[in-house]
Amino acid sequence: MRTLTRVRAGVLLRAAEFDPRDRQLAVGRSLLALATLSVLLFTPTRALFAPLPENPAGPRCGGVRGALLWCVGGPGPWLSTPRLVVAVAVLAAVVIGFRPRWTCVPHWYVTVSLSASMTVPNGGDAAGRIATMLLILMCLGDGRRWHWRAGHDPYPPAWGGSAYAAHLVLRLQVALIYLAAVGTKLAVPSWRDGTYLAEIFHHPYYGPSAALRSVLGPALEQRPIVAALTWGTLVIELAIAASLFAGPRLRRCGLVLAIALHGLIIVLIGLVSFGLTMIALVTLASGGTRRHPPADTAPMQFRESAPVV
Repeated sequence: MRTLTRVRAGVLLRAAEFDPRDRQLAVGRSLLALATLSVLLFTPTRALFAPLPENPAGPRCGGVRGALLWCVGGPGPWLSTPRLVVAVAVLAAVVIGFRPRWTCVPHWYVTVSLSASMTVPNGGDAAGRIATMLLILMCLGDGRRWHWRAGHDPYPPAWGGSAYAAHLVLRLQVALIYLAAVGTKLAVPSWRDGTYLAEIFHHPYYGPSAALRSVLGPALEQRPIVAALTWGTLVIELAIAASLFAGPRLRRCGLVLAIALHGLIIVLIGLVSFGLTMIALVTLASGGTRRHPPADTAPMQFRESAPVV
């Protein structure tokens, strides 16, 4: 019973000391919005909302999706440009860091609207819409004009607990994404024997460009190199997942690994929006600063003995 009381006191103290307004929040939000913006600006509308036999109108607007941006007023193409302008304006405001408190909800709305309406998901859209929802709880207490500025005023205590809980859920979500990715890969024989990336490197649609392949060609033909890259991907993903259960220093190490991994994937395979989304998620999960708590935040007898969560 005493142990549970100490854990509870530690969680309350940690929540009282938590302040999400750090550089990782700024960079993560901007990258997350930039990933969605890149999809909107560089993907043709017909590709995003491709008509299917069961859905000839394009955007998926059945049920509650009717309230989403690409479905309001019906799926008619005559609204495509106004919708795009609204979405780009919201995402651009988030990228430059303007008024986190007022842009966090529109950011989530645009992200979930695109993710739930488009007919061909890009891989990072589902994680992005959950992350933007959690960011609402971390940003509604943020009264800064620009999220790049340091938060000198105390973070509102009324939002401290919600922001801390959202940050913990975000860390868990990102860790589970990487753990699930490793489990899925290990179920594929070519991942286990170290030859999977050889298939990707020579894939006509997902492999490196012709120019890059001509430069890297000799190295990509070497089985030890391909096997090292294949198995190394699994090891790095496991390391990133493990770092998210650790303290801030190890989480920053995980962030470095994520930037290296997804940066290489962007260069070699070209999954730009997915890579930016995953880097953004790990950046957000690696953040969270500590500030001096109010005097009455937690019982004094637990302050020195409470475990760090």
